[in-house]
Amino acid sequence: MDNQKSGYIPLYRSVLKQAWAKDVYLRTLWENLLLNAARKPFRAFFKGHEWNLQPGQLVVTAADLGLQLCDRKGNPTSRDAVERMLATFVREGMITIEGEKQKGRVITITNYAEYAQKNDDLPAQTTAHGAAHTSAHGEASNGAGLKVVAAHDGAHGAAQTSAHHEQEGNNNNKNLKRSTSENSGESSDMPGNKPRVLKTDAAIQSGGKWGNSEDLRCAEWLFSEVQRISPSAKLPTWATWANDIRLMRERDGRTHKEIAALFKWACNDSFWQGNVLCPSTLREKWTQLDIKRQKQAANFSGSKSKLDLNNTDWIHGVLE
Repeated sequence: MDNQKSGYIPLYRSVLKQAWAKDVYLRTLWENLLLNAARKPFRAFFKGHEWNLQPGQLVVTAADLGLQLCDRKGNPTSRDAVERMLATFVREGMITIEGEKQKGRVITITNYAEYAQKNDDLPAQTTAHGAAHTSAHGEASNGAGLKVVAAHDGAHGAAQTSAHHEQEGNNNNKNLKRSTSENSGESSDMPGNKPRVLKTDAAIQSGGKWGNSEDLRCAEWLFSEVQRISPSAKLPTWATWANDIRLMRERDGRTHKEIAALFKWACNDSFWQGNVLCPSTLREKWTQLDIKRQKQAANFSGSKSKLDLNNTDWIHGVLE
């Protein structure tokens, strides 16, 4: 009963079918994200900033997540290792990430509705341990929960509770799936939208943004070009990149080869190198980039000295 009072989440057995589930660290990180996500809208205070969290969101840093993933000796997982694991979940369309690495990022669980469905015949869950332990600087220490105030309580000193709220859910064994939709107008998820529908040929999907396996493969190649000129570049939102590539392919009539070729040229151009770092900008600036590329090619071709193999005038000075 004591354990029940501290809340619960449903964990679907279908998670075992996922290839990444064999990695105990990935499994634990996924469970931690589910356990720590907000159950309802909250105002969270983290790293000196205020964050308005929606259901299925948490604000955290990779370092904080690493403190919750320790080996048997108590050594936490490195920040870089956590970043790689989060990238796996992003590629799988399970989460999206926004914000800065150091100041805190909002992680959104894409299919959170599957975990947060309320079953009225189950006992209501409450948070057993309220406010988080904080350091002398007022920040969460040792990965402790964040201090938050319920959004509907306003500024009237509502009791602070942990942002790591337990999820209410049912015990039905539903398939683990991405929460997605028909992307009418190619728009992102907005509150109140109809339930998302999974695109049959989508290799990755987040809300209304998606792409097939070749779109995703192209996105990964483009990012490798970005890393070549900026090794510290942060991982992109893969669903967004794949979506922009798909739009270029479907709406603008570009091939993946054409997209990759122009992006590579931009990354090598002295001016555009720092200005075109994502598919969205590539699409927006396509005409300008293509015109300059063609001009460069024409100038290069015209500057080459042509050798006339039939002209022997050069030999006269040698034979005299």
